[in-house]
Amino acid sequence: MTHMHLRAGISDTEWFRRSLFEARTDQVGMWQMVKAGREGFGLSGTVLAAFVRRFIEEMVAGGAEPIVGDMSAPFGWSRTTKYGIRPLDIAISLVDEWTRSGVDPDVDGVWFAFPSAF
Repeated sequence: MTHMHLRAGISDTEWFRRSLFEARTDQVGMWQMVKAGREGFGLSGTVLAAFVRRFIEEMVAGGAEPIVGDMSAPFGWSRTTKYGIRPLDIAISLVDEWTRSGVDPDVDGVWFAFPSAF
């Protein structure tokens, strides 16, 4: 299902594409994905969860890796395999963890980036 961004006037597919491009040079946080779905696309409940799952899946399938803050790593980030290896597994695990928690992700959570950006 395609949704249109309320303010920017772009589709979710275009938003995903732009975010994947951004992840080549800067980290994209899961908290940003949730915020974009809720505030930008006007989504909630299971539709928001499906949007975030698809966003994560497309980011990972496109080459971005899930990363977490790690002060022992050279640039402060390290890849995490805690949520799986395959894009769908990672997306399902992260969305399940988020929805079970009942709290939106924040800046201390999982981010996505290409290795060159972390």
